[in-house]
Amino acid sequence: MLIEVRKLVFTDDLLQQALLDHCEAEGVDVPNSQMQKVRFIGKPGKAASVVVEFVTADPDRPFERHLNEDFVLAAMIRACKDNRVPLPRDATKKLQVTDQGLAMTVSMKVNTTAPPPPMQRAAS
Repeated sequence: MLIEVRKLVFTDDLLQQALLDHCEAEGVDVPNSQMQKVRFIGKPGKAASVVVEFVTADPDRPFERHLNEDFVLAAMIRACKDNRVPLPRDATKKLQVTDQGLAMTVSMKVNTTAPPPPMQRAAS
Protein backbone atom coordinates (compact mmCIF):
# COMPACT_ATOMS: atom_id res chain seq x y z
CA MET A 1 0.00 0.00 0.00
CA LEU A 2 1.14 3.53 -0.71
CA ILE A 3 0.33 6.70 1.20
CA GLU A 4 0.18 9.86 -0.89
CA VAL A 5 0.92 13.09 0.97
CA ARG A 6 0.55 16.64 -0.35
CA LYS A 7 1.30 19.84 1.51
CA LEU A 8 -0.49 23.01 0.40
CA VAL A 9 1.12 26.07 1.99
CA PHE A 10 -1.08 29.16 2.23
CA THR A 11 0.66 32.52 2.19
CA ASP A 12 -0.50 35.03 4.80
CA ASP A 13 -2.52 36.97 2.22
CA LEU A 14 -4.31 33.89 0.88
CA LEU A 15 -4.97 32.53 4.36
CA GLN A 16 -6.43 35.85 5.54
CA GLN A 17 -8.68 36.07 2.48
CA ALA A 18 -9.77 32.43 2.87
CA LEU A 19 -10.66 32.99 6.53
CA LEU A 20 -12.58 36.21 5.81
CA ASP A 21 -14.49 34.61 2.93
CA HIS A 22 -15.42 31.59 5.04
CA CYS A 23 -16.45 33.76 8.01
CA GLU A 24 -18.77 35.69 5.69
CA ALA A 25 -20.19 32.51 4.14
CA GLU A 26 -20.81 30.94 7.56
CA GLY A 27 -22.19 34.08 9.20
CA VAL A 28 -19.32 34.47 11.67
CA ASP A 29 -19.25 38.02 12.97
CA VAL A 30 -15.95 39.80 12.34
CA PRO A 31 -15.26 43.52 12.61
CA ASN A 32 -15.15 45.74 9.57
CA SER A 33 -11.46 46.50 10.06
CA GLN A 34 -8.16 45.26 8.73
CA MET A 35 -6.87 41.88 9.83
CA GLN A 36 -3.49 42.47 11.42
CA LYS A 37 -2.31 39.02 12.44
CA VAL A 38 -3.14 35.33 12.33
CA ARG A 39 -1.74 33.16 15.13
CA PHE A 40 -1.72 29.38 15.16
CA ILE A 41 -2.19 27.65 18.50
CA GLY A 42 -1.46 23.97 18.60
CA LYS A 43 -0.02 21.36 20.89
CA PRO A 44 0.79 17.76 20.01
CA GLY A 45 -2.20 15.51 20.58
CA LYS A 46 -4.65 18.39 21.00
CA ALA A 47 -6.95 20.16 18.58
CA ALA A 48 -5.38 23.15 16.90
CA SER A 49 -6.93 26.56 16.52
CA VAL A 50 -6.25 29.90 14.91
CA VAL A 51 -6.61 33.33 16.48
CA VAL A 52 -7.32 36.14 14.05
CA GLU A 53 -6.51 39.65 15.28
CA PHE A 54 -8.22 42.74 13.85
CA VAL A 55 -7.09 46.35 14.15
CA THR A 56 -8.91 48.41 16.79
CA ALA A 57 -8.52 52.00 18.06
CA ASP A 58 -6.19 50.68 20.78
CA PRO A 59 -3.19 49.01 19.08
CA ASP A 60 -2.41 47.10 22.29
CA ARG A 61 -5.87 45.50 22.41
CA PRO A 62 -6.84 44.05 19.02
CA PHE A 63 -10.19 42.35 18.52
CA GLU A 64 -9.61 38.59 18.53
CA ARG A 65 -11.68 35.89 16.89
CA HIS A 66 -10.83 32.27 17.77
CA LEU A 67 -11.44 29.71 15.02
CA ASN A 68 -11.16 25.97 15.53
CA GLU A 69 -9.20 23.60 13.29
CA ASP A 70 -12.28 22.31 11.45
CA PHE A 71 -13.34 25.86 10.57
CA VAL A 72 -9.86 26.76 9.30
CA LEU A 73 -9.63 23.56 7.26
CA ALA A 74 -13.04 24.28 5.74
CA ALA A 75 -11.84 27.78 4.82
CA MET A 76 -8.72 26.34 3.19
CA ILE A 77 -10.74 23.72 1.29
CA ARG A 78 -13.10 26.46 0.06
CA ALA A 79 -10.09 28.50 -1.12
CA CYS A 80 -8.76 25.46 -2.98
CA LYS A 81 -12.12 25.01 -4.72
CA ASP A 82 -12.26 28.72 -5.58
CA ASN A 83 -8.75 28.50 -7.06
CA ARG A 84 -9.43 25.17 -8.84
CA VAL A 85 -6.92 23.19 -6.80
CA PRO A 86 -8.13 19.58 -6.82
CA LEU A 87 -8.45 17.80 -3.48
CA PRO A 88 -9.42 14.16 -2.95
CA ARG A 89 -12.61 13.83 -0.90
CA ASP A 90 -11.47 10.74 0.97
CA ALA A 91 -8.14 12.20 2.08
CA THR A 92 -7.25 13.13 5.65
CA LYS A 93 -6.64 16.87 5.97
CA LYS A 94 -4.66 18.44 8.83
CA LEU A 95 -3.17 21.82 9.68
CA GLN A 96 0.58 22.25 9.95
CA VAL A 97 2.70 25.31 10.70
CA THR A 98 5.64 25.77 8.32
CA ASP A 99 8.29 28.44 7.83
CA GLN A 100 6.38 29.67 4.78
CA GLY A 101 2.93 29.84 6.39
CA LEU A 102 0.07 27.67 7.52
CA ALA A 103 -0.21 24.47 5.51
CA MET A 104 -2.91 21.91 4.90
CA THR A 105 -1.46 18.42 4.73
CA VAL A 106 -3.55 16.08 2.58
CA SER A 107 -2.87 12.36 2.87
CA MET A 108 -4.62 9.31 1.53
CA LYS A 109 -3.98 5.61 1.20
CA VAL A 110 -3.56 4.31 -2.31
CA ASN A 111 -4.34 0.63 -2.69
CA THR A 112 -1.82 -1.17 -4.79
CA THR A 113 -2.42 -4.44 -6.48
CA ALA A 114 0.95 -5.53 -7.72
CA PRO A 115 0.84 -8.11 -10.46
CA PRO A 116 2.02 -11.56 -9.44
CA PRO A 117 5.65 -12.29 -10.25
CA PRO A 118 6.18 -13.85 -13.66
CA MET A 119 6.19 -17.62 -13.69
CA GLN A 120 9.62 -19.12 -14.04
CA ARG A 121 10.18 -21.84 -16.55
CA ALA A 122 11.85 -25.00 -15.46
CA ALA A 123 15.33 -25.53 -16.86
CA SER A 124 15.47 -28.25 -19.46
